[in-house]
Parts: sequence; structure tokens; C-alpha cells
Amino acid sequence: MSHWCFVFLFVIIGVVAKESCRSTTESQILKQVQDSLRNLSFKLENFSTSTTQRMINLEYKLGSLSENTGVYLMHPDSAHNQKFEVSRDWGSHEFGSSWIVFQRRFNGSDNFNRNWTEYKQGFGDLHGEHWLGLDKLHAIVKPRQHELLIVLEDFDGVIAYAHYDDFKIGDESEKYVIKSVGRYSGTAGDSFSLHKDEEFSTYDQDNDKYTGNCADLFSGGWWFYKCFASHLNGKYLRDKTVINLGSTYNTAGILWGRFRGMLYSLKSTKMMVRPAVKN
Repeated sequence: MSHWCFVFLFVIIGVVAKESCRSTTESQILKQVQDSLRNLSFKLENFSTSTTQRMINLEYKLGSLSENTGVYLMHPDSAHNQKFEVSRDWGSHEFGSSWIVFQRRFNGSDNFNRNWTEYKQGFGDLHGEHWLGLDKLHAIVKPRQHELLIVLEDFDGVIAYAHYDDFKIGDESEKYVIKSVGRYSGTAGDSFSLHKDEEFSTYDQDNDKYTGNCADLFSGGWWFYKCFASHLNGKYLRDKTVINLGSTYNTAGILWGRFRGMLYSLKSTKMMVRPAVKN
């Protein structure tokens, strides 16, 4: 306990003793002192808890809206008055906690075959399936280096991870191009690094290098080239499905080539970022 706390305690004891010695017994004085100490201890405990919570909220400038939902208000850049809600993942894996979710899929409840404006602004339910929005994602990763963590699950309950230590995208004028992914680590295999330097495409804005429109063919926006090594925004297939890429382009599913191959549509995915942890 700090020096000022001891001073404060002696003042309390002195005041209580002075007032009590005229009309109370020694035991009553002791009881009053104990009550005062308990009250002070409670206040100090609340002060400590409040300070700790303020520090947690200060980190990443996130303020909890609901204790149980995992949805928070974010202010990514103090120089700009931009605030928006995000879903935060506290982590149950080796990569730690405090991840900001920008893509989540697990039951096919939301349609990811959206236009450019919808991918720019975001869609879905932050408590469920959603795409946070490319403008918001750019605002988050722009000020400093960020890690990217992708969590994949197949229909047998096998979970795999792909971690990249330096993820950055451009703004809308740059078509949200992937400027950096950094080094890969994890268990899913690297099916994302090939998408570096690729611009984002949707069915109504074709920015890929294919002669056709990859986003239109594979039913979802992504950083396509000719066309992909991974595509996590494709049409959701609700069971184990072997995909015939030669004839059913529009039902290509959710794919990560080095995890379950290009003919297997995954059950769930989650894409998340957080400020890079410096070693």
C-alpha cells in the first residue's frame, strides 16, 4: 500500500479515537476503526478494479457494449473521428486473445455473394455470420502493423489455423489490394500468400487477372487472381460436399486448398486481426 494510504489510515484512527474516548469503551473504538478500515479497503479495491478496466478499454480503444455478446465499439485512429462496432474474439488457441473479427461463417445464414458497396461497408450480424467491411478493415490495419489469423473447421470437427504476421490492405482507391501478409505459420497450410498484390473483386467490379469474372463464377467477393488458392466467401454448402469445379462454378463452396483441397467446402471460417505483438 502506498505512503499516502498509511497517512490516511492514521488520520482515520486518530479522528475515531478522539471522538470515541469521551463516551465509548475501548472495544467500541476498536470496532469503529475496523469498520473504517473495511470501508477504505473496499474503496481501494474498487479503485484498482476501475483502473484495470480503464486500461483494458484503452487497449485498442475498445469499449464493451455487452458483457456476453463480444461486440465492442472501436475507434481505430484518434486522428479521425471514425467509430464502429466490431466482434472481438478472446481466443481459445495458442495464438492468444484480443482478435478483431472481420469475417465469420458457420451456418450459411448470410449470403456472401454481395456487390462492391456491400463488401465496402460490411454486412451481416456481428453476433453471427458477417463481413465487417473493407473500409473498416483498412482503417484498423492502416495505423500500425497487424497480425492476421484465419481459423478453419471442416465437417469432421478438425480445426486448423493460418497465421500471418504482417497484414495490410490498401484503401478503396487502390481496390483494397493486399499490400502485405508477412510470414506464415500454422496448421492449415499457406493458401493466402499467393493472393498478395491482388485487388478485391465482386460480381459487379471485376479486378482480377482472369479473362472472366472470378467473383461471379465463384459466388462471392475475394482477392482473386486467376482465380484462387483460397476462397472463404464462396457459397455455403451445408454438408460434406465433393465439388466438381469443372461444371458447378457457382457452387464452389468455401475453400482452402492446402487444408482440405480444392474439392472440399469447409464448415466454418473466421478471419481476424490484431496489432502485432513485438518480441
